[in-house]
Amino acid sequence: MSKEFFDAIKQGKLDEVQRLLSLTPELIYERADGLSPVIVASYHQKPEIIEFLSNKTGSLNIFEAAATGKTNQLARHLARDPLLINAYASDGFQPLGLACFFGHCETAEYLIKAGAVVNSPSQNLLGATPIQSATAAGHADVVLLLLQHNANPNARENNGFTPLHVAAQNGNTQLIRSLLYNGADLAIRSHDGKLPLDLALEAGHAEAAALLKEGITRRFKAFRLTSAKN
Repeated sequence: MSKEFFDAIKQGKLDEVQRLLSLTPELIYERADGLSPVIVASYHQKPEIIEFLSNKTGSLNIFEAAATGKTNQLARHLARDPLLINAYASDGFQPLGLACFFGHCETAEYLIKAGAVVNSPSQNLLGATPIQSATAAGHADVVLLLLQHNANPNARENNGFTPLHVAAQNGNTQLIRSLLYNGADLAIRSHDGKLPLDLALEAGHAEAAALLKEGITRRFKAFRLTSAKN
């Protein structure tokens, strides 16, 4: 029944989730690949199920609180155990990374002010820092918050991607601008040798590609001017 329960969560079938949980209340404590029902619902973007399961769970753990933006519950956990702020969940992400990926700006800001390490990579195959998580999910407000708190705009995931690579691949011009204005390097190549511009072109994001080309041209002109003066 555990698989049936998690399948219903992933498919957004609230009635089925409620039915299965009424038959077997212990399902709320089950895990799928180490992830709780609330976290699974969060990753599959099922807001109604997230709310239902959060109420059923009662007291969320710090990772669930971060993923769902429940800042008050998160604060209570940290009051009892401050070391939880940089702890790792079973999927390798820390509370700040989860808050950033799911777009909870207020929660992310609370964590940063409480001492979360802004440039700490996840302990999984991605090796993603919070700014990379926020960029991947397209949360411009969270990315800007992180940049304002010294997040590295050129942090590299395990595949060599920077946030600019991810924004380019997704065609997110707002994020491309924010990253460029805050020091993102256009010339960094991924481990397979690709520039952010290459990814934008491959994905057919013409506006993003034009913006990146403009940045490369401006950078080249500045380099030539500096070289001429020397």
